[in-house]
Formats: sequence, C-alpha cells, structure tokens
Amino acid sequence: MQLSRRDAGAYKPRLSALVLFTLLLSGCAATKLPRNDSPIEAEGGYQAAQRSFDADERPRDDADDEFFVTSLRADLNLRGCKPNPEYDRLPLLPDTKSELPITKGDLLRVTVLDDDMLSGDFEIEEDGMLRLPQMRAVRAKGFPAGKLEKIVQQALVSDELYQPPGAPVSVKVIDRAPIRVPVSGAVFEPGSIEIAQKFEQERDPLRQTASGDLSNNRALTGAIRGAAGVRPDADVRNVLLRRGGKVWRVDLMNAALDRGFHDPFLLSGDEVFVPSLGCFQPGLAKPNIITRKGIKVQLSNLTVPALRNSASAIEEDARSLKYGTTLLQILFKMNCVGGTALTNADRSAIVISSNPITGKSEVIRRRIEDLIRRADRDEHNPILMPDDSIACYDSTVTNARDVMSAFRDIVTPFSALSGL
Repeated sequence: MQLSRRDAGAYKPRLSALVLFTLLLSGCAATKLPRNDSPIEAEGGYQAAQRSFDADERPRDDADDEFFVTSLRADLNLRGCKPNPEYDRLPLLPDTKSELPITKGDLLRVTVLDDDMLSGDFEIEEDGMLRLPQMRAVRAKGFPAGKLEKIVQQALVSDELYQPPGAPVSVKVIDRAPIRVPVSGAVFEPGSIEIAQKFEQERDPLRQTASGDLSNNRALTGAIRGAAGVRPDADVRNVLLRRGGKVWRVDLMNAALDRGFHDPFLLSGDEVFVPSLGCFQPGLAKPNIITRKGIKVQLSNLTVPALRNSASAIEEDARSLKYGTTLLQILFKMNCVGGTALTNADRSAIVISSNPITGKSEVIRRRIEDLIRRADRDEHNPILMPDDSIACYDSTVTNARDVMSAFRDIVTPFSALSGL
C-alpha cells in the first residue's frame, strides 16, 4: 500500500512530537539515581565513599585508629563500627614460641636406641594416636615432638618393654599433613579450608630427605588466606580460635600493619571465626598477609563507536585487578575517560556491588567528570570489591545523537513519500 502526499504529510507533526518526546527522555532517564533499600546517598551503604556528591557535609572528626582510615571522611567510615565487648573477656592465645604440635596425618620418624623393631616411620592416625609395634598406642596429637619423646619413653617402661628409665627415644617430624579448618565470619569465602597442602613438584628435593618439616601454611593466616582473606569490616583485633572446647582470642592488628605478630599454628579440629565490626575499614582494602591479593570484576562499555567490549579494548587484565583498586582507576582501564570533551565529558558510570553485611546488592551512579575534577573525589570514589559489576553510559549529547539517528532511519521513507 502506498501513501499519498497528503497522508504522508499528516504523519509529520506526529513524528516531530514523538522525536521531541524521545529526546527529552534521552536526557532525563540517565540522570535518575538508582534506588536501593539502604540509604546510600545518606551514608547507609557498605562504604562511606558510596554516598552521593550531594550528601550533606558534616564536620570531620579524628578517628581513633588512623590506620583503618584512608578516606578523607574518617568519621563516615568508622561511624558504624560496633565492637563486641564480650570478646575482650576472652583470653589471648599465648605466644609460647614452642615447637609446633603434632596432629593427625603427620609422618614421624621414631628411633628407639638400638631397637630396630620399635624404630621406623609412623603416621599419626585419625584418632590422634601413635602406634608402635608390640606396645600400646600413645596419644600424639597436640604434643610437640620433644614432649612425645618423653611420652613414648615412659610408655616403654609402663609396658615393661624396658627397665626404668627406659631407652632413649628420638621423634622427628618428617612430613606434616594438610588439615581442614572451618573458617567463618567476615571473610570473603567462608567454608572448610584445606591448608598446608603440598605438591611433589613444589618441594625442594634436598628437603625431602631431611628431618623436620616447618609448614608456615598451617598457621592461622594460611587458613584466612584460604578463605580469600578478611573483609574490610573484619574485627582483626579479635579473631577467635576454638580448640578443644575452649575459645581463644588472637590479635592480628600487627599483621594488617605488616609488623611482627603472633601467627599460631593450627591443629585438626580447630575452628576459626572472624567477627565483623559492621563498618568499612579502607585500611583492610589493600593486599597484605590476611587480605586477598586481587579481585575480578565484570565490565561493560558498550559505546556507540564500539558496539562490544572487545572493540572497546577492554583486556583481560582490566577484569583481574589488584585489591584496593578504585572506581576511577578502573574507568581508565575501561576506556570510559577521554575523547571529545564536548560530547564525552558528561559520561557516567554505575557500580553494582553486594553488601556482605546485609546480603543485598547496592547500586551507585557517578558522573565521571565529578570524579576527575572535584577536589573531594577520594571521599566519593569507592573501592571495588570482588565480583563488582561496572558499566559506563554515554553522555546526554551522545544519547540524543543516537536517538536522532534512529528516528532519521524511520522518517526517511516518509520524507521520500512526501516528495511523490
């Protein structure tokens, strides 16, 4: 069916009104802030830096602990901290500087002087017992090798295999077994963590034949790293270790400060819990011995010149980032910054993140030029968390140009008809 000039001309006012209405929408839709359950704009988000640039300014207060504050707004970051005074009553795990205790699965070399029958290599069984030939089992789990030597020597006498004081006994740890430790609380990946696992290709051949086995990975920090590190809201002063029905407190503040600290070795059956302070501490959002080294994020920069991410030159290294990377830093990696100032300067970005305390997603929107030009940019430049999603949006000018281009494709056939 063909339209007459009169019919085609009748469409022009309608099309013009529709074009104008769509242009208005293109300028307004992107200016609305995302809605969230928690009042992020009024400091209700996981990070203080998530609040809007339009948030009311408040006087700055000095923080009690400057380490945990890298934002200029110290009072905003630490205002939500809620320490649990019950933890202060728990005893600190003593730093005995003693030998690492033996646990199940450890391989020992036991030597009874001039007795080949009782000497040999023995593995500690599931129940934590050491069983030597011709004598009763003795408990080995929880004792260092030096203490176990005396226990075995006394057992030889009590089993009437030797006269008092018994034969000299030597116990050496040949290989320490990996263990599983439940880690829960304010860590990124809680669960049952296997630590001290070793692979044959990673072992030094000279060490395989030597006596002794120092396994640093069987320490508390090894279990925390296995759980992908503590979250920024972790109470690192009060990490709890449950052992044998008793709960101990371990202070890992110096670990976060990269100073010397007590890093206790773990035994099978131990449980680790990291409490949450309920507030974001930027000092824990950087790599150290108890935090994660890097994160992975999801990126999208579907601009008009580039209709897919590969054409936008978003490489794999932009998705795998150093822990502590900020939104502004990733925007440069995404090629969301720069270009023609007149058309690109009004671009914006959104971040979709998960609040680990509430379990709900949080979405924030930032004008990129605000993050670049404002002097208080650091106070509104959030630190990226694992699995965050970041997307860049074109400017209002670019949006309008695209809408006009689309309607040009629609109007062109009618313009041709009107010329008939």
